[in-house]
Amino acid sequence: MIAQATVFRLRCLAFSAFLVASLSCVVQASQEPATGWLDWRGPAQCGLSTESGLFDTAELGGKGNPWSYALAGRGTPVVSNGRLYALGYEGEGKDLQEVLVCLDARSGALIWEDRWSDYLTDIIYDRYSIGSPTIDPESGDLFVLTTAGLMRRYSPDGELRWEVSTMEELGRLTFPNGRTGAPLIDGDLVIVHIITAHWGKVEGPARDRFYAFHKDTGDVVWWSTPGTGPKDGPYSHPVLENRGGRRLLYAGTGCGNMVCVDARTGEPVWRYRMATGGVNASPVLYGDHLIAIHGRENMDSSTIGRMLSIRLGSEAGADEAGPLVLDASHEAWRNELGSFTSSLVLADDRVYTTVANGDLCCVNPASGEILWRHQLAPDQVHASPVFADGKLYVPMNNGSFHVVRPSDEGADVLCSLQLEGACVAAPAVCGGQVFVHTTQRLYCFGSPSDEPEWTTVPDGDRTGPASAARLVPGDVLLRVGETLDLGEQGSVAIRALDAAGHDLGVIAPNRIEWPAMFAGAIGNVGIAQSVGAGVLKVHTAEGVAVARVRVVQGLPWAADFESSVLNKPGDHGEKVAFPPGGWIGAFKKWEVADLEGGKVLRKTLANPLFQRAMGFTGHPDMSNYTVQVDIRTDGNRRTMCSAGVVNQRYLIQLMGNYRALQISSNDERIKERVDFSMKPGVWYSLKTRVDVNADGSGVVRAKAWPRDEDEPADWSLQVEHADAHTHGSPGLFGFSPQSRYHVYLDNYSVTPNE
Repeated sequence: MIAQATVFRLRCLAFSAFLVASLSCVVQASQEPATGWLDWRGPAQCGLSTESGLFDTAELGGKGNPWSYALAGRGTPVVSNGRLYALGYEGEGKDLQEVLVCLDARSGALIWEDRWSDYLTDIIYDRYSIGSPTIDPESGDLFVLTTAGLMRRYSPDGELRWEVSTMEELGRLTFPNGRTGAPLIDGDLVIVHIITAHWGKVEGPARDRFYAFHKDTGDVVWWSTPGTGPKDGPYSHPVLENRGGRRLLYAGTGCGNMVCVDARTGEPVWRYRMATGGVNASPVLYGDHLIAIHGRENMDSSTIGRMLSIRLGSEAGADEAGPLVLDASHEAWRNELGSFTSSLVLADDRVYTTVANGDLCCVNPASGEILWRHQLAPDQVHASPVFADGKLYVPMNNGSFHVVRPSDEGADVLCSLQLEGACVAAPAVCGGQVFVHTTQRLYCFGSPSDEPEWTTVPDGDRTGPASAARLVPGDVLLRVGETLDLGEQGSVAIRALDAAGHDLGVIAPNRIEWPAMFAGAIGNVGIAQSVGAGVLKVHTAEGVAVARVRVVQGLPWAADFESSVLNKPGDHGEKVAFPPGGWIGAFKKWEVADLEGGKVLRKTLANPLFQRAMGFTGHPDMSNYTVQVDIRTDGNRRTMCSAGVVNQRYLIQLMGNYRALQISSNDERIKERVDFSMKPGVWYSLKTRVDVNADGSGVVRAKAWPRDEDEPADWSLQVEHADAHTHGSPGLFGFSPQSRYHVYLDNYSVTPNE
C-alpha cells in the first residue's frame, strides 16, 4: 500500500525550504506510452471497441469468468499495458475509504493500491467512486478525480506526482449524488467538469465549469463557464473533434445545456438549452451532427426526456458577446427517448442506448427513427452499454449483465448474468477481456489476448502565427509574503498562442498590471503584501494575458473585522463590507456588518440557496493548527442557526436547534456530538484543534463556552480518526434554516498547535 503522506502540487511559488522540496513532484520525464482502454468512453469516444473474438456466453465463477475482485465501485475501470486501474470504496462509518487499485488484468492479482478518506461532502448512501480514472496515452500515468474533489496524478506504479484540492483552491461544490465523472486528457491538458463558486463577478457565482490543468504540473491553464446556474451535479463526459481550424469539446452541463467549448482556450462557442435539469449523459459525434440525450423535463413541453441531433458548425459572430445560443432550428431531428445518465453508443451506423424503464433501444442516427426497443431489466439509471465484436455488452441497474447481438430487426440476447450488487458504470474492453464493476465486485469476462493500439482524435496543424497570450497558471494561490515571478523561469509563464489556441512558447511582457495585494511590485517580480484577490494583467505584443490571484494569510492570524469599511449595499439596505477577497466561497454568503456598535461577520439571508454556506480562508496544505471563533445566533427557543469552523477538513459547529457541539467530516462517515445548550442573542466561544500522529491517525478536539466566562480547562468533545485528514484549509461555516435568522461570527483566529 502506498504511504498515506500527501504529495503537494505547489503551483504558486513560495521560496521556503518546504516549497522548494515539494517542487520535486513536477513530472520531469514521460513513462512508457500506453495502449488499451484508457478512459471510460473508450478509444472512439462513443463506447465502441474494434476488438474481435470476445465472449458470447459465460458462467459466473466458471467458464468465461476467470476472476472477480471484491471491491465496491460505481465507475468504469481502465486498462493499459497489462494493468487494470479501478476506483472503489471499502469499509463502513469512520473507516470507509475510497480506494484506487492496480490489478494484473489477466489474473486479477493486486499490484498496488492507494486509499483516502472523504471530507466535507454531502455524499449519502455510500455514493462513492461514481467516476473513472483516465490514463495518459503519452506517459501511461493515471489521472483521478476523487469524490471530495482531489485532482490527482499517479505514475503506473502508484507514485502520487501532484494533487489539486478543487474544493479548497477553486471553490468546488459537492452534492449528495456524488457524481464526479472522469478526467479528459487532450495533449498536454487534463480537463475536468465541476461546479464551482470562486470569487469575482463572473467566477464568483456557482456555475458548471470546465477546468484545464497542465498534466505535468497541475497548473490551471484555462477555465470556462459556458452555461447558466446549475440544477444538478455534472456527469457528462466531453467528446472532442477538430472543426473549422479549432479543437472543440462537447458535453452536457448541470444547467440543462449541451455546450461547445474551445478545448485549447476554454472559450465558450455555443450552448443549447435542452432540459430544465442537468444533462448528464455523454453525447456522440455523427458526421456533422452531435447526438445527445437527457432524462429531465424538456424546455418546450412537460414531457420527460429527449434524444436529438444538433447540426454542427455554428459560431457567434464577431460583434456578439458570449457564446451563441442555439434554438430548435439547429436540430436535425428529435425523438421521445430519454436517459438520465446512461450514455449513447455509436456503432455500425446505429445509436444504442438504455432508457429509464430498462429498455435497450436502437436508433437510426441519420433520421432519429427508433428501430426497436427490448426490455432487459425493470429499470435503468446510470450504467451505459459498450459495443464490441458485433455485440452489445449491457450492464443494468439491477445488477444484470447482458450480451446482446443487435440487428435492425431486434435484439438477440446471447447471455444474461446476475452479478452481485448494482451496475452503475459502463464495461471496459481490452485484450480480449470485458471488465464490469458493480457496487459489490469487479468482474472479468473472456480470455486474454494482445492489447489493441490506442487511437486518439488527431490534433490540428500547428502552423499559425502568434495572435494571443496566456498566463500559466491562470489561477494562483499564495500566502502573504510569497513571491510571484514572471521571468523566463518564473512561477507564472507568459505564453504565446496561435489562432487555434496552440501553445507557441514563452514570450516577454511589455507592461504588467499588478493586483492591489502586490503594492510596490518591481519589474517582473511581486511580493504578496496582503490578503485579497485580484487579476494580474500582462500586456504583450501578442495581446493581454490575465491570471486570477488569491492571497491568504499564513500562520498565525486573527480577524476581529473592526478595520472593515462599511460601504457596500447589504442584506437589508444598510452598508456592509465584503469578507476578505482571499476567502474562497465567502462572497455573497457572508458580509461584515455593524452589530451593537461593533463589526462582525454576518451570514447573509437574501439568497435561500446560500442558507448553508462554507468558505475557506487558508492554504490547503496547512496542518496541526488551532481555530477559535465567537458565535452568536438570532432566533427563538424553537429555531436557531448553526455555525462553526473548518479545521483540517473537519467541520466543528455549534448546532442551535440541536443544542449540541458536533464534530463531523462527511455526516455519514464521522458525526459525533455532545450536549451544549445555546440561547439566541448570546455570544459563545468555540475552540478546536486537530493533531495528526506519525502513523496517520489523529484526534479532533473541541470545546465551547459562553464568551463572558473563562475558557474551560478540558475539551468537551474528542474524536479519534484512524485515517485522519493530514492537512487542509481552515474555513467558516454557517447554516440559517430557511434563511430566517442571522448568525454572527467574530474574533476569528488560526494559530499553530501549542
